[in-house]
Formats: sequence, structure tokens, C-alpha cells
Amino acid sequence: MHDDHALAALGTATAAMLATVRTTDPAATVPACPGWTVTDLVDHLGRVHLWAAHSARQGAPPDPYPRRDRSQPLADWYAACAATIVSTLAELSPDHPSWSFSADPAHRTARFWRRRQLHETTVHHVDALQAAGRLPVSGLVGDLPGLTAEDAADGVAEVFEVMAPRSLVRHAGLQPLDVIPAPAPIALCCTDVDASWTVRLVEGAVVLASGVAEGAVARVSGPATQLYLALWHRADPAELSVDGDQAAARALLGAALVP
Repeated sequence: MHDDHALAALGTATAAMLATVRTTDPAATVPACPGWTVTDLVDHLGRVHLWAAHSARQGAPPDPYPRRDRSQPLADWYAACAATIVSTLAELSPDHPSWSFSADPAHRTARFWRRRQLHETTVHHVDALQAAGRLPVSGLVGDLPGLTAEDAADGVAEVFEVMAPRSLVRHAGLQPLDVIPAPAPIALCCTDVDASWTVRLVEGAVVLASGVAEGAVARVSGPATQLYLALWHRADPAELSVDGDQAAARALLGAALVP
């Protein structure tokens, strides 16, 4: 994803999230986050924005972790947090040295945070829309306002480039294959945009390659948004088609690839 596009898309995503927050019951429950209300969701996302902004600018995560200013109305507080992350990343060069949770040296720049915060915001906007009853939790999701198929496809790749390796670290006490069950290559294909990948766990590490590998034991296909949100457990994986090894594909779709 181009850096300027990621920044613009982040601005669109935070604005959409804010509009949904302003029109949603803060006590509504969030289907994908058991025990959370919309207030909890917004509290989390706003603090993540502040954490990411500090990490990008200062080259280290904030200590202590940001807290919500409870003297402000929830939506107003979120608006300020969203403005902070967007303005911070706009002011920093994409190559500005930054801290990130990724072990990949290529992710230690502000560029990482433009992309990461776009997908963080998009997924949690889905949570807010589902809490408000404006987006289905089963069946086909369809179009998500402000999200292009290309952006959704980038989100599929980001799951395996960023979040799945993080899950391996978070679950270091487990065998890698128990976290990312992909001992054989599995292909992921978007049906509405020219994007496909093959993923496999090799010596305990996630390996993602563009295209469909000849030796893929299964192929998972569907619209980019459906595939993206299914990997985040925000959309119904049953709406995706699977060719080949059904068990292998469904195990990967059901795995804890993300927090």
C-alpha cells in the first residue's frame, strides 16, 4: 500500500468511526468482543491511537500506557485521539525511525503505523457498526463504507505479515503449529480484485508469498472484504469457498491469527 494512500485512508476510517460513535448507544454490546460495550471499544481504540502516535514519533512506546480523559464526552475524546494519530503520521516522513511491536526491521518506521492504524481502525469500525446493528455478523458483509477492495486485500496480507507473527510471540508457550495451523501451503484468493497469496508455517515462522503456489493443498476464495474480515473473525468464513483440503483451510480460518 502506498504511504500517502494509507494516510488518506486512515483519515477516512477515523472519520467514519467517529460518525458511528456519535450515533451509537455507548452501552451497546460488541458482538466480536465479548464483555465489551461500545464505550469499551472506543476507549481501546482511542488509547491505541495515542500509543501508536507516541511510538511513531518518539521511537519508544509511552510509559505509562495512555488513559482516557473521562472528563470529556466519549465521542469528543475519540475525535481528539483520531486527530492526534492522523496529524502525527502526516507530520512524520514515512521513513521516520519509529518503534513497533514487530520483529521485522522493515517495520521500524512511521510507514508501519500508517498501515497498521488504518487496519486497526477499520476492524474496530466494523465492531461499532455491528454493535449498532448496521452491519451483519453472518452472511455476506458486502461493501464497507470508505473501504476499497484493494484496501481490504492489503488487510489480508497485513494479517499474515504483521498480526500472525505477533500471535506467535503472544502465544510463545504453545507450539507454533497450534497457533498458525499451516504445515502445508494454503492459498488465499480475492475474487473481486487481482490479489492472491500462499501462506505456510516454515520452521516456526509465517511465510507469505504472492500468488497461488503450485503445491497449495487448499484454496480459500471470496470477496476481499469478506476474506479480510473473516480472518479477523468479524465476518462469516462459511461465505468463503474452499477448494482442496477443507479441514486445513477451515483450521487456518478459525485460528488465532489476530488478538
